[in-house]
This record gives sequence, structure tokens and C-alpha cells, in this order.
Amino acid sequence: MILVYRPELENPPMDKECSISFSFVGVNGRDNVQVKSGVNRDFSSEIWEKIKGYDVVSNLMKLGALRVETEEATTTSAPVSEAADSLFAMPVSQAMGLIEDSFDIDQLNKWDAGESRIRVKNAIAKRITAITEGNG
Repeated sequence: MILVYRPELENPPMDKECSISFSFVGVNGRDNVQVKSGVNRDFSSEIWEKIKGYDVVSNLMKLGALRVETEEATTTSAPVSEAADSLFAMPVSQAMGLIEDSFDIDQLNKWDAGESRIRVKNAIAKRITAITEGNG
């Protein structure tokens, strides 16, 4: 199970480097689970069952700041529609979301070549760096 946390989508927006923590008191003492900003791979289904009913988790999911993905969703690449061949006609916020969700370096480079907005070009460069360094 993969848990994706994007604190910048919270209301009010949080720093992109934020994390959320959950503590449980159990038989073996106190357990602490941290959900870091970005992709949290191999997230325990057992822990998810414990926290998914919490109000804060429900609110984050409604905002889109927290989402659950399966491993299969990340191993197969979804076809990119022709509308997404260029970010030029998209509003900055929509383009930034598309960039953040992309794992395709070739597509990111194509978008970068056709883009003139500095903020979008910086987001593309940051995303490529995150993917190539294993932080994406």
C-alpha cells in the first residue's frame, strides 16, 4: 500500500516538508507512525485500518492532501492524453498538479521544452531531480 501526503493542499496550506504523526498505546508500549510529505511506500495496511477513521485523515482525504494508491498503480504508466502534451494552455495550478503527479522524465522534459513560465519550469526541474535522486 502506498500513502501519498501533499501538505501544500491542506487548508490552510502547510509547508511541503511537513509530516503527520499518529501515536498508539498498545501491549508493547507506545508506537509512533509518521507519514512524511510525498510518497510513503510499503505503508502498513494494519496501521491504515487504525487511522483511516480519524477526523484529520478524513479531512485530508477530502482535500486531496492524502490519498491511498496500490503498488500496481505506480508500476504501470497511464497513457498521457494528447491534451497533456503541452502545459502551455493550462492554468499554473493545474500544470503544477500534473507535474507533481508525473513519474515520466521524458514527458517532463517535453513539457519543459515548450514552457516559458518560470514557476512551472522550476517545478519541472525539481520533479526531475526528485525522481532521479529517488525522492519521488
